[in-house]
Amino acid sequence: MRSAANENGNHWTEGNWRSLIKTYGEPVASAFRDAAVRFWRDYQPLTQSQGAPSNQTPSALIFGLTGLAIEAREEEHWVQRLSPTDAEKAAQYALAELNGFPAWLPDLYGAFPGEVGAILLKEIRHELASETSDGESHYVLYDMAWHGEWARDQIATALLPALKGKRVNPRNLGYLLSIVQGSSVSDVELAQIAARKASTKFDPIFSPIWFATWVGVDPDAAVPALAARLAALNDPAEQTNLALRFVVSLLGGRRQEGRARLAYRTVEHMKTLYLLMARYIREEDDIERAGKGVYSPGLRDDAQDARNALFAFIRETPGKEAYLALMEMERAHPAANSRPWMGFHAKTKATLDADFAPWRPSQVKEFNEARVATPANHRELWYFGVERLEDLKHELEHGDESIASILQGTDQETEFRKFIGGWLRGKAGGRYSIPPEEELADAKRPDLRFRGATFDGPVPIELKVADNWTGPHLFERMEVQLAGDYLRDVRSSRGIFLLVYIGTKKSWDLSGGGKAESFEALLAALRQYWSVISSQYPNVEDLAVIGIDLTLRGLDTKTVKAATKARKSAEKDKTAGSVTL
Repeated sequence: MRSAANENGNHWTEGNWRSLIKTYGEPVASAFRDAAVRFWRDYQPLTQSQGAPSNQTPSALIFGLTGLAIEAREEEHWVQRLSPTDAEKAAQYALAELNGFPAWLPDLYGAFPGEVGAILLKEIRHELASETSDGESHYVLYDMAWHGEWARDQIATALLPALKGKRVNPRNLGYLLSIVQGSSVSDVELAQIAARKASTKFDPIFSPIWFATWVGVDPDAAVPALAARLAALNDPAEQTNLALRFVVSLLGGRRQEGRARLAYRTVEHMKTLYLLMARYIREEDDIERAGKGVYSPGLRDDAQDARNALFAFIRETPGKEAYLALMEMERAHPAANSRPWMGFHAKTKATLDADFAPWRPSQVKEFNEARVATPANHRELWYFGVERLEDLKHELEHGDESIASILQGTDQETEFRKFIGGWLRGKAGGRYSIPPEEELADAKRPDLRFRGATFDGPVPIELKVADNWTGPHLFERMEVQLAGDYLRDVRSSRGIFLLVYIGTKKSWDLSGGGKAESFEALLAALRQYWSVISSQYPNVEDLAVIGIDLTLRGLDTKTVKAATKARKSAEKDKTAGSVTL
């Protein structure tokens, strides 16, 4: 019966009664169909909590499953015609299916979540109540962990008391955690349970599972706690065992999946975990399998792979933060002979990250026609913006039609912002936009921002008239305002610090002592300062310092100072006269 009604052999039945026609003819096949559909309502299947054996499936039950499969396959909206009693009986049939649940069970659950959910929970609780330390579930708990995502939200909440209780079987605990971690149970609630379990008396089997669960939802608290637990163990073998079992519980292996949630999958946390695992899962103790024939991989093999997967995540993550992590790993790796390898990967990564993504055909065509291509992402927009400002710098400092001397007539940053914004808009050609001064969520306003034409990744510009500010203030504005504030948004990782020099100030005190005796020396000091503090801002990929020296094509410093003094005196006299009138 099974071979005639099953297409692929994965389940007891798929309800394919038409496969019988070739052998037995249409009348017999139709009679089989009708009998099976009638039979499932008349027969009463037993579940294991009702006394059904765990290692047998009666032929009558398989015949009823076949009838259900046929009805679900051929009757549109079949679940809408079922009564709650029919739904409960169908759910009991479903629990006896081979290799997971029948394909129709999610639809049944969707129509009767209360009835079906109650049966699922009853059987899972029966399994947990009768579990032993050396057995494991091959029944509803197992199937819900692997195939029951459609019911996890309801089931998981009801299973939290079982998760909080004492478990004696690690595999069943893994299945429970798979259900809960794949549900809508909050990270906070799961972290509270895992933290309490991980912090109790150390157990070499269960503690690694709970630490992995905790790291998956609250790595900021869990990773230091794991490091402290490892350090507190006096036996090196126990330390290694905890590390082996933890990292396999977190990331999975050949015989188990890593089912932890993914809050730890950041470069910073992965770096910390890798260095921690490298300390206790030492590379010099690795098992080398290559070229040594057939072998059966064990816990150590899985742990080595998982430890290396932490490193691979960092190596393959683009951006500055991952590069800085590799450099830190070069300095801090517990195995001295591995440090040069970390440094090699850091340098290789920097080289690869420096490469631009290939242009799209439309960009190639545009460049061929206009010798310029529209930026397609935040990084390209930053380079494009730097080039545009360098063009403006050259025009004002060296152009035959430079208006530098006119611009030297004011020291107001608002006037420069209007001029530079207008100049950039005039050169945009639809490839970017420069909106008016935009207000951010905290009421702060970047002076200018490049915005892409086809993506959301603005490049902020912080504009300062260098003559108006002390050296320490300029350093603070670059670091705190531009790098720390305007570039904290995940959409923006590159910015521009733009200084204009009109010629009234000759020198600037520097933050670390000393003095910049010229505008060029100030720019060099700012660039050097950023190179020093850059590692403190892993989210900031790059920051350009650009200076426009209006004295190169305009008036000299002495003349500007005299003109500025005269202008301010005239403004003062005019104000005084207005008050007198």
